[in-house]
Amino acid sequence: MYSRMPSHFRIVLFLLLIAKGMSTGLQFISLPTSAYDLIYIQTAWRNPSLLNSAGKSPELSFAYGKWFGDTENLSLSWKGQIRSVSSGLKFRYVGINDIELRSNTPSSKPIGYYGAYGMSTKASTSFAQGNFRYGLALQMISMQIYQDNSSGYAADFGISWQMNKVITLSGSALNLGKMNNFRNQKPRLPTRYISHASYRKDNGHIFLSMEKNELIEKPLFYLGSTFKKDKIFFGATGMLNDKTKSLLAGVGINFGIYTFSYGFQYGNQDIGFPQIIDISFRLP
Repeated sequence: MYSRMPSHFRIVLFLLLIAKGMSTGLQFISLPTSAYDLIYIQTAWRNPSLLNSAGKSPELSFAYGKWFGDTENLSLSWKGQIRSVSSGLKFRYVGINDIELRSNTPSSKPIGYYGAYGMSTKASTSFAQGNFRYGLALQMISMQIYQDNSSGYAADFGISWQMNKVITLSGSALNLGKMNNFRNQKPRLPTRYISHASYRKDNGHIFLSMEKNELIEKPLFYLGSTFKKDKIFFGATGMLNDKTKSLLAGVGINFGIYTFSYGFQYGNQDIGFPQIIDISFRLP
């Protein structure tokens, strides 16, 4: 028996969990976790040193979205301050639940359905020393497709330098770790290296980033800006390399302790229109 599924499901599984030789699995942990990550490129998801909760009330957030091929993306996160250290905790699920299982004999109905998913739990922390901030994140990862599964761990490291009142430079190394065997091979974590520079003026930011991902031959470049006006904030970023061109953008609004935001990615992949919505609120 084998699984017969629409072509866009095959593409999604390739991107998220399986690729040639099982070598590029776990790409799901490189998908943005929230609309906030699409609006503000300079977030703790890309660099744990950018987690800064000092002097702020704890915040609880929920994000839900559809990524390429109607893949579900769910996350629940908390960030706050433990003693003098900024801390965060995030639970995440990415998956598809209606892949059809069929036999070699053509039929109008599948034998059954199964899912493919990835899950992770990440704990993050950051602290400041002078004009520098340092960040560390550790996450436990689990992935499964049909009856096969693998689990492991990964670490993120980041540093940021407040060069002056308006310029910040930062760098990070993400997804360093190992996984257990998936079938007969170990999945390779999508290691990422990101450098970032931002310029702040009044209520706006302009930034430039470069990302090297070992699963992509050429570097990715990001250029964008964010702006806040009263209770409304929005941002737009262009992402490109020699084969990929995308626009990451979104908007959000604050209502007291509540914040609602929406983000999307539009590009030349032609396999869907990723969208994420966030709801967050400050705790007492």
